[in-house]
Amino acid sequence: MPKPVSSQTDTIKETPPLKRLFPVETEYARCVKALNQANLLAVLPQSRKPGIIGIDGQEYPLPSLEQVLDLFKINHELISMKIPQGFNHLALTPISMPMSLLINRLETSIIKHAAQKEIYQTRLSDSDPFIPVRVNSQKHVWVWETLLQALDTDELVYFPEKYSNNHRGQTKQEAVTNKSICALPGWSVGLVENIPVIPNTGQGKILAGRKQLETGLSPREYLQILHTPPYRGETGKTLEDFITKFLVHLETTGEVSHDIADINAMWCLGQYLKISYAEVVPAGRWHRSIGRLRLDAHRTGNKLCTWNCGGSSAVRLASR
Repeated sequence: MPKPVSSQTDTIKETPPLKRLFPVETEYARCVKALNQANLLAVLPQSRKPGIIGIDGQEYPLPSLEQVLDLFKINHELISMKIPQGFNHLALTPISMPMSLLINRLETSIIKHAAQKEIYQTRLSDSDPFIPVRVNSQKHVWVWETLLQALDTDELVYFPEKYSNNHRGQTKQEAVTNKSICALPGWSVGLVENIPVIPNTGQGKILAGRKQLETGLSPREYLQILHTPPYRGETGKTLEDFITKFLVHLETTGEVSHDIADINAMWCLGQYLKISYAEVVPAGRWHRSIGRLRLDAHRTGNKLCTWNCGGSSAVRLASR
């Protein structure tokens, strides 16, 4: 079992301007606690630091508070623009972690909460009642076989500029070492919106000149939107982002995320896969009627699933 990891907040104090901009210490402590609860961290055998083992077998220590504070200083201009647009939560995503291990942690968490009868529908606010969800007794996480075979291989493209042969994207290992994606090796450090349910069509708010992404568009349409000025500095989320968020939310609140019954399934716009008969983008959702999580993929121009599926993005901080 991984040992509890200190949040390291006792030794570092933020400078006043940074504290007024964003509560880095508080958010960092929240993230580390959640990652521990989700069983995603372990004490690494060589460095003796908390972190993960990547798909390449290398150790990737958890970013320290000092490192995160430094990233906020480096990216001060971008952060100053994105916080008023609603990006008010810190996200630490272990992109280098093998997907098989992430899925295993996901299944373990769902089984545990189901056994304890502490697994509930997504709540829109803390005042909403807890409504239990059923969990399928046979299969807790279903992954489309074609997608499963592509995970952690060079076939699955990360952060494409286009969903085409000329995608200009990266392999997973390239993303892990790309300082504009993983500012610290193996880890994406960024800001996300704290929105439990993606706004339905016509319900997105406009914050500081940026309209919240809504359900109802194809992956190709969302990617085009992310290339426009109000969305500067944003990338689509990956399956690693999706699973990490689902895990930490379940462990900290007992609630499932991205329930298709809430019109809240999510395109993983930061990934792309070309198969023999189509170009597809992964999607993640909880199926309330079936009682399990589903990871699959659909065509980049798909308009059939758009009514209950939406886009989501992250602002990933870069390092020098």
